[in-house]
Amino acid sequence: MSKQFAEVQQDDFMKFGGERPSYLQIEDSLMELGGHGVSGNAFKNEMVKLAGWTGGALTTYAQRPAVAMNAFNRIRAVLPEVSTPDELREALVQLKN
Repeated sequence: MSKQFAEVQQDDFMKFGGERPSYLQIEDSLMELGGHGVSGNAFKNEMVKLAGWTGGALTTYAQRPAVAMNAFNRIRAVLPEVSTPDELREALVQLKN
């Protein structure tokens, strides 16, 4: 994926209206890379957790904005350089090490 994304800020998770926040565009790209539908959503959730998100299914990004911001910015840093789900998975694992 060669698309560039704006840096995610903590306030992005609390905005309503206006320009679409970068983290939503990142989520869209993750779902596209993962195969859309249920598999795309599962892939997105896996990648966000691999990037550092610690919330559960009922935890919103707005409840932990610093954690969400860091996770999405990790994905943002490597997503433009990968073209397959496995490449993204490996890149995020490398960031943790």
